Amino acid sequence: MNYYNEGFYKYISGQLFYGSNSIHGPDFDLLRENKDSYTYPFDGWYWFDTLQDACNQFNLNMDDYLPKEETIV
Repeated sequence: MNYYNEGFYKYISGQLFYGSNSIHGPDFDLLRENKDSYTYPFDGWYWFDTLQDACNQFNLNMDDYLPKEETIV
């Protein structure tokens, strides 16, 4: 299963935000089908093809954003 792959990413206050198909702001809409027409960053949002690309841009450890295996006690 893929988590956080291509899509819109924004890093703010220690949190990585993600939208795979669209982002809706108060005065704008970012749509996947128009991703190549925007100038990035757009209100802090970027388009990346992979989670790794986003983590590289924001200097983050990708392992921090992957699902963790549950431990059965």
